[in-house]
Amino acid sequence: MSKRPNISARRAAQVFKEAVACRRLFRGDGKFFKMSEFWEYLCAENDCWKIKQTKSGPLSDYQRRAGVVAFGDLMTLVVDSELMRLARLGRGFANFILAHEMCHLMLDHHANAKVIKNFKVVDSETGKSVLPPTDEELETNYAAIFLQCGMALFDERLSAVELARRAYTDVALVKKAKSLVRIPEFKSELERISKQRPRVVF
Repeated sequence: MSKRPNISARRAAQVFKEAVACRRLFRGDGKFFKMSEFWEYLCAENDCWKIKQTKSGPLSDYQRRAGVVAFGDLMTLVVDSELMRLARLGRGFANFILAHEMCHLMLDHHANAKVIKNFKVVDSETGKSVLPPTDEELETNYAAIFLQCGMALFDERLSAVELARRAYTDVALVKKAKSLVRIPEFKSELERISKQRPRVVF
């Protein structure tokens, strides 16, 4: 039986700080955005960022794929054109997929394996999940929600449903992230590193 993926409170706090610093390069804490906008902004601002759209057969939303390729300073999002269309329309899970791919780059995962990072989603008994279920993918899932929601995850006035709607992301994953940031160990680690300079790699 394979080991269940996990993330420590310390690592989760580090990822949160990086994601919040990353989103602040684009929008303030009180503002939300579609990840299609973020990707297109980066491509417009820097010639090293590219989006390559592909066309696939008649797949459902959750079967569509995206991936990132890092080659030197060149960062390329390879994405199904229908998935990108859905993201631009504000579909939550499509935007989450784009955030997930962004976070592979943000967290330097491409430095650990010099290959394309592919993302595939399937339905499971507990919601939607990434194949294969690894510590790296779990870390990236949380990073994506941190990137999309930012400090609003601490706002008790916002339900997971409302926050997911505003941040154009997935409700089930927002619920998990809101639960994580309430854990005392997470708060303690976040406070401990609050004065450290965040590491954002673009």
